[in-house]
Amino acid sequence: MQSQIPPEVQHKIMQLQELQERIKALVLRRQQLEVELRDVESALEELKNVSEDSSVFKFTGRILMRVSKETLVKELTEKKETLELHIKTLEKQEAHARRRLEELRQDLSKSLAGISI
Repeated sequence: MQSQIPPEVQHKIMQLQELQERIKALVLRRQQLEVELRDVESALEELKNVSEDSSVFKFTGRILMRVSKETLVKELTEKKETLELHIKTLEKQEAHARRRLEELRQDLSKSLAGISI
């Protein structure tokens, strides 16, 4: 059956499959970052309930270190901003890939309509 499909159509099919895999990878990475973002937001929310003179700790590798609340809030806020930026970038890449996938599907449909298998 594949021998009846012209090489350019086979190439489009491969591109379609690769694009589908890329979208899956982008979605997975975005979901991972969203989970991490929720964790950071949760930690920031909890820190709102902690007094300024309370001891707070953070993991650095395998070490638990005491840090000031101010330092930790600053680090978490920066991490939150970075995660939001990465998520927006992935969303844009995903949207672009989905548009390209739809264009490729339409193009492939037209190409396959002209082939009698």
